[in-house]
Amino acid sequence: MVALEVQSLAGKIGGFNLGPVNLEIPERSITGILGPSGCGKTLLLRMIAGLHEPVKGRILIEGTDMTDSPPSERRIAFIFQDEALFPHFNTYNNVAFPLKIRKDRLVDEKARKKAHELDGLYEYLDLRPSQLPAGIRKLTAIGRETLREYSLILMDEPFERLDRKIRGELRVMVKKLLLHIGRSVLIILNDPEDAMSITDRLYIMTSGAFIRSGTPREIYDNPGSAETLELMSPHGTNTLGDMVFRPEDVELSEVGIKAVLVHSSPLDGKKVLCSALIDNNPVMLILPAEAAENREITLKVRKSYSFGSRSS
Repeated sequence: MVALEVQSLAGKIGGFNLGPVNLEIPERSITGILGPSGCGKTLLLRMIAGLHEPVKGRILIEGTDMTDSPPSERRIAFIFQDEALFPHFNTYNNVAFPLKIRKDRLVDEKARKKAHELDGLYEYLDLRPSQLPAGIRKLTAIGRETLREYSLILMDEPFERLDRKIRGELRVMVKKLLLHIGRSVLIILNDPEDAMSITDRLYIMTSGAFIRSGTPREIYDNPGSAETLELMSPHGTNTLGDMVFRPEDVELSEVGIKAVLVHSSPLDGKKVLCSALIDNNPVMLILPAEAAENREITLKVRKSYSFGSRSS
């Protein structure tokens, strides 16, 4: 079954026009939309949730046309970028809120069970949002939204404004949670590492339109355009003449391109991110840690692109 289908959907906010776009999310899958800020990702999410009226097109949830249905009838769990937690409630009451307004007889049992499912959340139940670490605030929002009846989860940039360590930990935690829940997910992202880590399928969006779709690995290996290549490059891209390549797509070689290292910083335990010069052109390179001991190196480019199309 198709969990969500968007057909020729178009929207408008201020002077910005979105679409028309088509989107399909299979059942029990995690689908991402990756694109720069202002490209229309959040607007699309809000139209799917019924929070913004489309100009035209259809929204089908589990085969039922919900284009004109109010948000309350769409059975959607929406995790906003800013979490939208109640500041005067502690974590327990934020998570339990959807059950309390429905006067569910098993509020306490269900809320505490959900907190246990969200690894690390249970010990924060007595604290208010202002007292919570950033990652725990995200988990609180996820717990609250997934405690209600829903068919589809929408997540708007859940990893934004988190430092690298917390971001990595939360990615693993959210992926594990979403697989455990077993629902279809549409997640908005602007970081390719998030997309590669968490999604099964990915749509690339720029200026209100999709320009590429496929698995994250397919898009990373064959971006098809300069815009997609840039968006799928965690450390940016380098340009030498007509050749474009990522910092990670190089290796040390006895014969090849000469480069002068200007500055190096640790990337992980085995690699360094280096700023360098090739024929006086500034480039970024990811190299083995021992390479930082040298000022001049020789390298070859394993994979390069020309005008957005793969050349080698």
